Amino acid sequence: MKQDRHFVFSVYIILPTVVLLLLLHFLIIPTKKPSKIDDLIFDLSEIDERGYLIALTDHNTFNYYAYRGRVMGFQYDILRLFAAHINVPLRIIVENDFEKSVHHLQSGNCDIIATYITVDKDRKKLFDYTTPVMQTQQVLVQRRPKHRLDTTHVNSVLELAGKTVFVKSKTSYHRRLLNLSDEIGDTIHIVDNSDFSTEMLIRQVAKGRIDYTVADIHVARLNAKYYPNLDVTLPISFEQNIAWAVRKNTPELLHALDTFLDGFIYSRHYNALLHRYFYSYSQVRISRSAYASTRGNRISIYDDYLKKYSERINWDWRLLASLMYQESRFNPYAVSHAGAFGLMQLMPVTAEKYNIDSTSTAEEQIKAGVMYLEWLDQQLKSKVYCDIERKKFIIASYNVGLGHVADAQRLAEKFGRDPQLWFNNVDYYILHKSNPKYLNASVVRHGSIIGRETYRMTRQVWERYLHYLNLYED
Repeated sequence: MKQDRHFVFSVYIILPTVVLLLLLHFLIIPTKKPSKIDDLIFDLSEIDERGYLIALTDHNTFNYYAYRGRVMGFQYDILRLFAAHINVPLRIIVENDFEKSVHHLQSGNCDIIATYITVDKDRKKLFDYTTPVMQTQQVLVQRRPKHRLDTTHVNSVLELAGKTVFVKSKTSYHRRLLNLSDEIGDTIHIVDNSDFSTEMLIRQVAKGRIDYTVADIHVARLNAKYYPNLDVTLPISFEQNIAWAVRKNTPELLHALDTFLDGFIYSRHYNALLHRYFYSYSQVRISRSAYASTRGNRISIYDDYLKKYSERINWDWRLLASLMYQESRFNPYAVSHAGAFGLMQLMPVTAEKYNIDSTSTAEEQIKAGVMYLEWLDQQLKSKVYCDIERKKFIIASYNVGLGHVADAQRLAEKFGRDPQLWFNNVDYYILHKSNPKYLNASVVRHGSIIGRETYRMTRQVWERYLHYLNLYED
């Protein structure tokens, strides 16, 4: 009876008191907040462990774009060289909004922002700057005067008082105009436009739809070659450094970037890139081409066929385009040293099975290549279960044949790697198949190959496809 009274006292008196105290504890004493975005630590060693570098840049005719299937750009080319320098593949994120770019960096979606970031002290609170990639100066973009009394034309920054200037939103151009308005002691009406890129605004000036915008001098000068009615001679700033940005807690990555850039920016290769992207008239021609990704969604003149026949095998047409670019650079008359010919570079024996030869039309060549890809897919379905992974195996088999790929799969399984994954698993044994350690293994049935070409080709096709996903719509 005494025990029953003790139990009742525990349940009805002590237990509610404990619960109340716990509730008060969590109400009065704040729980530990989750770590801030800025606390994210993901430095060079973690990038190496992940296996690739992620850089963010913007899609325009200077930084990152594609022309007739080739991926290029000033920032992209330097990023690619840096990724090779630290021996990891490169992945690109496209973002043209600066504030969103900073959020991507701080939240760990990317490792580097590689755009035209003007170095200033306010931004140093957000991230660390690398060694400057280049220097620039902001200039006013306006039309040349039609006559001596043309009041629209501005000859001095003082004459910007009361004028309306359109600039891309959230850029250093906007901040510079605000400061300039204070400096001249009068109002400059600034239209902050988020829908137009700097190049689009320059085009609007050239066509007379707006009167003024602001651009970096190298961008302005190159556009002035294409639009001869533009005047880009009025500077509105001193020379400024342009750099990349990294998170403030990535000292290893920052050191690696600074070391690389300190050497690279004094090299002949760097000067060649500057000339190609900012001073060559051919760059203007390329940037205005219908086959530049900044102007539309056309990769090649064969896009309609690529879209038509890619549906037959359930491929993204951009992946098929990447494979075709790798094989022939879209040249229907290409012939390899081994005798492969046409857009899809089929060997004569394979081509004969699909009733084509060197005189076949472009559409017939593409159709035959797709039929061969379809056959490879059927052979690999029972060996590679994931559709996405199987496409990588198909691309490799297209280059080297099913037998060597099957050998590499068996080697992967034998030596403890995943036979269902291509990159860093099965492709390792394609690359090293001529090594006696692997060549003499009992699971090898198709002899030796020099696997560097297949290893490199598969990676290049897939990486180019990832770029096409960034640059072209489905």
